[in-house]
Amino acid sequence: MLDEVVVYERPQSLEECATHYCPGCTHGVAHRLIAEVIDEMGIRDRMIGVASVGCSVFAYNYFDFDFVQAPHGRAPAMATGIKRVLPDRIVMTYQGDGDMASIGMGEIVHAAARGENITVFFLNNANYGMTGGQMAPTTLPGQQTTSSPKGRDVETQGYPVRASELLSTLEGASYVVRRSLH
Repeated sequence: MLDEVVVYERPQSLEECATHYCPGCTHGVAHRLIAEVIDEMGIRDRMIGVASVGCSVFAYNYFDFDFVQAPHGRAPAMATGIKRVLPDRIVMTYQGDGDMASIGMGEIVHAAARGENITVFFLNNANYGMTGGQMAPTTLPGQQTTSSPKGRDVETQGYPVRASELLSTLEGASYVVRRSLH
């Protein structure tokens, strides 16, 4: 008689459904990791997520806790308002590079500088993935995209925004870390 050993269980903080993400996309991996930590900490009933525009907007379909949608780039501002109205809640944003490092750069910089008590998950795939893979503010030098087929040329297109490094220089940001999902 063999004993059954469970090696994977779906985190309770994830809905039981298939995702729509493209093959190779790391959103699903990020969802699972975030959900596992929320479950381990026992905070699901206190969570409120804020999703913004881009592929990250679909996060509310996959997490099993309260989620709202913010206008493009405004997730940190919306998360700030929610946290101030509901200080006992744990508020997180889930944003991509087009949303956070482009139109939302001012929002995230000022939220970090104020030391807002929110958590921001920033998924950087270095292109505008939802709209065809165009160059984004975080596209690396030489990286090819649909709008920079010869690669990002820093002489004409400038250098990429290094959002994590920028935020880490702000006194109000309490913890900034960069990790790779692959």
